[in-house]
Amino acid sequence: MPPAKPKKPFTPKLERFLATVAYDGTDHIGWQVQTGRLSIEGELEERLSRILKTPIDIHGSGRTDSGVHSVGQRFHFDAFWPHPCSYLVHAINSCEQNGLLVTQLQRVAPTFHCRWHADGKRYRYEICDGYPPPWEARYCLGLGNKTVDVKRMRQAAKLLLGKHDFYAFGANHGQGMEKENPVKDLRRLDVRRRGKRITIVAEGSGFLYKMVRRLVGGLLRVGEGKMPPERLVAYRKERVITSEVPTAPARGLFMEKVFFEPGSFKNPRALRSRDDVGSSE
Repeated sequence: MPPAKPKKPFTPKLERFLATVAYDGTDHIGWQVQTGRLSIEGELEERLSRILKTPIDIHGSGRTDSGVHSVGQRFHFDAFWPHPCSYLVHAINSCEQNGLLVTQLQRVAPTFHCRWHADGKRYRYEICDGYPPPWEARYCLGLGNKTVDVKRMRQAAKLLLGKHDFYAFGANHGQGMEKENPVKDLRRLDVRRRGKRITIVAEGSGFLYKMVRRLVGGLLRVGEGKMPPERLVAYRKERVITSEVPTAPARGLFMEKVFFEPGSFKNPRALRSRDDVGSSE
């Protein structure tokens, strides 16, 4: 009787997954891992590594700063998971929350990259008249006894739209800004008021470090009557980083949505069931 052939060792086939995560950034140091500090990236990698029983590295569509929140941040990772995505979503969210929740997960093409295939982002900044109630203070900027002219803010916002060099609205604090192209296409900058709440929505091809918060800070200066709308445009053209354009606090800022190049993450052959896109309501 011939000897039995040795069994080949099982080699798991890795697949690429794209996830959406919502989080309260108040108690986090930001997205990026920092030793000994609570970060969004670190928390997600720890959960996934524990569930999948192997070290997992995730790749975000970008970094958010300390105190910034998210309803639509995206990240991808490679893993062996031969089950519906909804099961993994449930496992991730069953861990101690620590202020974050994965809201969607799907299989994507192995060539997809969450950062390099992103072609736009949308942020939202929340402001309220007076002093916000304690349960909202983590998520909006209270104006206290200040008043702002929303009409003037809208005028300034319209002047800033388009593809320009936004160096003046970045923050030059050694965050690698000197290597980033300051030319961005600002496709949308809306200022809306509903009752006591003012919402600023910024959408563009990309944003420099702290750019959205400095756009908000500049619009508020205009709304307070401390500078004309045209002055913001002058700063942009002069490429001047000045304290006259302050950086609004992080607590009012939300990463709302990431846009990807059409078809960049579609991979129909990898979809095995109707439950391949898992979500958490």
